[in-house]
Amino acid sequence: MNKLLAIFELMRLDKPIGIYLLLWPALLALVISTNGNFMYSHLLIIIIGSILVRSAGCVINDIWDKDLDGGVKRTKTRPIPSKKLSTLESWAVFFALGVLSFFLLSLTNTNTIFISICFGLMIVLYPLTKRFFIGPQIFLGLTFNPTIIVYAMTNELNNPTMVFLYLAIAAKTIAFDSFYGLCDIEDDKKLGINSTPLWWGSKTLLVIAILQFTVISLFLIMGLKAELSFAWYIGILLLSGFYFYQHQLAAQKNFLLAFKNNHWAYLYLLILSVFCFLII
Repeated sequence: MNKLLAIFELMRLDKPIGIYLLLWPALLALVISTNGNFMYSHLLIIIIGSILVRSAGCVINDIWDKDLDGGVKRTKTRPIPSKKLSTLESWAVFFALGVLSFFLLSLTNTNTIFISICFGLMIVLYPLTKRFFIGPQIFLGLTFNPTIIVYAMTNELNNPTMVFLYLAIAAKTIAFDSFYGLCDIEDDKKLGINSTPLWWGSKTLLVIAILQFTVISLFLIMGLKAELSFAWYIGILLLSGFYFYQHQLAAQKNFLLAFKNNHWAYLYLLILSVFCFLII
């Protein structure tokens, strides 16, 4: 039982915020790429896939960071540094998640399988980028981004909305993970780990605000490409309310709460897209 609980913790299933931050944009891509006329089998694949991919990302992150997590207050109790699980056991969990993910992919098409494998390799490499890349959050934004995979699954790779949605989700991810990076900035300095907050310094919140403005602009352009109703543009402008609130939290040093609020911002976007495509 203790091992099962440790595996549960290793996969961060006790902290589903990461699943939401992958699932909501994936469902957003599903709704937009199909104009709301999606297959329920694709819906199920995305839900299960989001859980598997996020879990695999957490496991490989902890494996690569096993020598670093013990020196960080927030991560020293994780299964590997606390010796609840061995590195070999963690690799076994990662392999099992990979097999399940590949089985899920086998239910899709060739393009989806090929593109997913490419993104899968990027997911494996991502935890290492903090050691040699000045802005690992940028790599994260390009990697944990379900847009292209979902468009491949729905056979919409030529859909002009894909590029704008991919860039919007990338910019949004860089912004919210920079809030997250502010939580660990002192530990990152001590361990010599790179992050955008260390790169941007005192301008971090300003750069995050610029990224969020970019997100809003990209979503507005995407709405034009998709020929969405007027409700989309009003709704996207209202998205700025979430960002204003996040900066209020950041001003009070509540960086983790600012990060977590993006789950609600994504859910809002998903509901807005459903409203525009399925109701109007």
